[in-house]
Amino acid sequence: MYELVSASQTNRWQQILELFNITDIYYSCEYFHSALKLDPGEATLFYFVDDTGEGEVAYPFIKRQINEEEFSFYDITTPFGYGGPVLKVDGDGYRLAANFLAGFSNYCQAEKIVAEFIRFHPLVNNAEFFKDELELIPVCNTYTVPLQDFSPQNVFGDREAVSEYAVKKLGTVKHMFDFLVLYYSTIRLNEEKDSYYFFTNDYFESLVSALGPNLQLFGAYKGNKLLAAYYVLTTKGGIIYNHLSGKAEGAEVPGAEEALLEKIAVWGAENNYFQYHLAGKQIGVSGQAETTGKPSYATAASTYYIARLVHDQEVYKAFHPLEETELIKRYGNV
Repeated sequence: MYELVSASQTNRWQQILELFNITDIYYSCEYFHSALKLDPGEATLFYFVDDTGEGEVAYPFIKRQINEEEFSFYDITTPFGYGGPVLKVDGDGYRLAANFLAGFSNYCQAEKIVAEFIRFHPLVNNAEFFKDELELIPVCNTYTVPLQDFSPQNVFGDREAVSEYAVKKLGTVKHMFDFLVLYYSTIRLNEEKDSYYFFTNDYFESLVSALGPNLQLFGAYKGNKLLAAYYVLTTKGGIIYNHLSGKAEGAEVPGAEEALLEKIAVWGAENNYFQYHLAGKQIGVSGQAETTGKPSYATAASTYYIARLVHDQEVYKAFHPLEETELIKRYGNV
């Protein structure tokens, strides 16, 4: 049995999230409204109840039309960020995942959905239940700074170097253009990054409008020059996410980013958040991530996985299927 909930049914969407104790902002209806600027389509939550009693699954996604012909075909995607199916297990979680996939495949075939692209959530660890059913693609490790009993003196390295920079909490609207200058410069420097990630002003305006106080902007300055800035998301569940970042060029930038990380962590601890989750390709303090793969101030890594599931091979092949490297470029996040 399943139920389809549209993004316009905000109360029902929230009720289902509460059934699963989901407080993560990437699953919220508000976040999906902003994500439609990047992936135009229909935001839908698929609520599955397993007939054999193994449990329930909540799976929000965006359904996108992929052709302009008389007979329409679609694909679905998890929005930029993290997500994927969340399981509420009453019996065996792996059987629940298999039963869900079978039921969801029937739905996709009926709706002419030829493929789906899933960005799993590294902190929810929902990819685990699908490892026997899907070909999971590991994109990168992500890291978390614990904020309970947080002390920058015990976490960050060169205090004198960090003190060279002034880190400020900025207006999400007032300083948007300043951030965009750094963001676009950063994206252009990464020649392997998919053009999808050249987000338009409309997306950032939608983020501000949809998320309100759950979106914050921090910037690190040296003198009057903005060297690095992060838009972060906050959740009712006590987690801060690095969502988007931009940085200038030059030898001073790693120190500015270190100061920025520290300031956000301190702000989070002071405001009763318990985790600060970093993007997978975040630099390490004093460059340690580049040599050890894991920043010294973070806890154990959580792997970020993506997956592709094709429901109609013949039609999918007609729409230029992506190779694995292209999948990672397109769905691997910034």
